[in-house]
Amino acid sequence: MNAITRPILFALFVSACTGTATADPWAEQMVESKKIDFGVIATGSEAKKFVEITNVHNDIVHIASVSTTCGCSAATAGKQTLQPGEKTSIEVKMNTQKFQRRKDSKLIVKFDSPRYTEVRIPITAYIRTDVVFKPGYIGFGDVEVGNEGKAVIVIEYAGRPDWDIKDIKIANKNLKGVLSAPERNGGLLKHTLTMTLSKDAKPGRLRDVVTIVTNDVKNPYVPLMVEGVVVPDFSVTPATVAVRPMAPGQTARVQVVVKGKKPFQIKTVDCAGMEDCFKATLVPREQKVHVVPIEFNAPDRPGRFDEELVVQIDGRPEPLRFHVTGTITN
Repeated sequence: MNAITRPILFALFVSACTGTATADPWAEQMVESKKIDFGVIATGSEAKKFVEITNVHNDIVHIASVSTTCGCSAATAGKQTLQPGEKTSIEVKMNTQKFQRRKDSKLIVKFDSPRYTEVRIPITAYIRTDVVFKPGYIGFGDVEVGNEGKAVIVIEYAGRPDWDIKDIKIANKNLKGVLSAPERNGGLLKHTLTMTLSKDAKPGRLRDVVTIVTNDVKNPYVPLMVEGVVVPDFSVTPATVAVRPMAPGQTARVQVVVKGKKPFQIKTVDCAGMEDCFKATLVPREQKVHVVPIEFNAPDRPGRFDEELVVQIDGRPEPLRFHVTGTITN
């Protein structure tokens, strides 16, 4: 074996042992997270992390598949075809029902357009067996805007007789928690945690984490997921519209859907950044759903753009907003 072959074989051996793969900078630029660390989580808990993918290139990108290397974790992709500047997220979830203690795996994101490549992101978690959440997360479900939400969860512990919860850390000002006094039955301790969501919470999806602080010196913190949706009185979808790459002077046609709980009329759709480039066709009457066609005429401003469009509803002081993104070519 010659002197050049030895180091190459050694590098391949190290790569096989460590599970690392050669990173593709083209793909890595699009991935926000380089590591997914769940920390210490409870048995039965809902444990999710989200990895954001942004198409920072000038070509349309397609995600062929997402997967993980272990049954202890699973991955689900949102939108798989991304226009330039468009974003999506990948949900990574730990199986805390069937698996316990330290679990390591990898998230694999495979791309097949405009090139074949993949990104591998390490996943790590420690699923402790002595703490159980019932149900596995704080779920508010759908809460109408302006209303208060409530959720109840039971926290159980089996182990040390002096173990207890010292505090509940809540960073979100719209969330409040009340912890019941401990109930002890033999070696089992039980608390009931009642959570409320403020009526002042803004419309949109709620994803947060409440931290259970215990007197366990080695692992004092246990995360508890919070999920829900504050349902708005009006909505505009999609929140971001991506247009194809265009040359100056070319025209693209897109549409958004504006919904309300009762019939309404749209007064205007405006864009301050490209004032004369967008033309919306509006229905001059009240209805619960408006499908709004929008014509975009590309200005002579080469490069990527991300413009905010403002939808003014008749009789509603606060407007709705959405974005149009794309690339104007030379």
